[in-house]
Amino acid sequence: MNQNFKIRMVETLDPNSKLSMDQLWEEIQIRYGFQAPNPMDFQDFLPPLGRFFLAEHSITGEVMGSAAYTKFSDAQCELDAVFVFSQFRKNRIANSLLGEVEKQARMDHYSSLILRAGAPQPEALTLYKNFGFKEIPAFGKWITDPTAICFEKKII
Repeated sequence: MNQNFKIRMVETLDPNSKLSMDQLWEEIQIRYGFQAPNPMDFQDFLPPLGRFFLAEHSITGEVMGSAAYTKFSDAQCELDAVFVFSQFRKNRIANSLLGEVEKQARMDHYSSLILRAGAPQPEALTLYKNFGFKEIPAFGKWITDPTAICFEKKII
């Protein structure tokens, strides 16, 4: 497949990482109809707690999307910060990001990826199901969230 983007693991907060996290949070607030400070802390996505990936245009370096995970337990990591800028959607960027996340999570000895999404994110729900995630009961901080739809993908 001819790709006009590359995916890199990010080890320090840079403008592209911050922009992606901020744009994701803006979209979440619009879709779910609330306003609040962005709760994502980039430090949660750095080793040993997690990993953060960016998709960037191969020539211009423009940020196209992101995906990250953080440790949930010794066996599970929680997928987060999955976002593709609207002008780049439908180019399989999210699938490529998820593939890199899964590969790294396996190398980090996790046996499954878990995540939370919700009905206001129909594209994400379809993406996760098509990528092999199966719906599971709400977990962790999402147990009391009535909008949470949680998923897991076994990777080992």
